[in-house]
Amino acid sequence: MRLVLLGVLGAISLVFSASAQTLCPDGSYVSSGPCQLCPDGGYVGGGGPCSLTPKGDYVPKRPGGSRLAPDGSYVPGGAPTILCPDGSYVSGSRCVLAPDGSYVGD
Repeated sequence: MRLVLLGVLGAISLVFSASAQTLCPDGSYVSSGPCQLCPDGGYVGGGGPCSLTPKGDYVPKRPGGSRLAPDGSYVPGGAPTILCPDGSYVSGSRCVLAPDGSYVGD
């Protein structure tokens, strides 16, 4: 009984953690809302300002600035850079699959 209860609680926590993503007006997903519109017309999450990367993309402004990932993309600073199953890199402790098939960091 205790194992069943732990399994159910684990499944519920996965549902709630996966639902923490926010759908932005352009159809993209960010790891946390609200969506912040950047000068290039894209969105970043967290509601904070956009930070321009050397490549010309925008990421959420975080302490430590943006970081170069091994694939040449930039991710926000302040958390580890991790490789997701689709080969993309995100900033956070884990990759979370968004409804559109992309990954966001959590």
